[in-house]
Amino acid sequence: MAGVMKMRSFLTLLFLASAALSTAAGGPDIRAKLVAPPEVKAGAKTTVAIEMTIGPGWHVNSHTPSEPYLIPTAAALTASAGTLSPIRYAKDEEKKFSFSDKPLRVYTGTVRFETDLEVPAKGGADVTLEGNLSYQACNDQQCFPPAKIPLKAAAKITPR
Repeated sequence: MAGVMKMRSFLTLLFLASAALSTAAGGPDIRAKLVAPPEVKAGAKTTVAIEMTIGPGWHVNSHTPSEPYLIPTAAALTASAGTLSPIRYAKDEEKKFSFSDKPLRVYTGTVRFETDLEVPAKGGADVTLEGNLSYQACNDQQCFPPAKIPLKAAAKITPR
């Protein structure tokens, strides 16, 4: 009996390991980066962008998904100096998928989310921007667990 239990445990572990490997190999192709200018004049305002690239065959839910159970794409950023405006999300698109009765609001391809950074009037320092982009990636057959991409960039504050 103990031998049968060990064999079942081994087979269960083997199955879970192979499922994990196949998920990792065929996982979502999602990338994001924070784009900020290398320098900003003291007291000025500049646009900072998050560029999200969603690989072919994949989509992520809009920032304002069509259904309450869908996980939205959301960005969170902080600045070590200055202030950030609320994030302006890209326009989503409505697409019909085999698993839904009605079209869903999603992002595909490359999308850009923007915010404005207003730096202090005193220059001479760097401003560090940090945060993350959270999303749930899906294809036409399945959705993967929610994920986050860390974001970081820096800009030098120069005198006026």
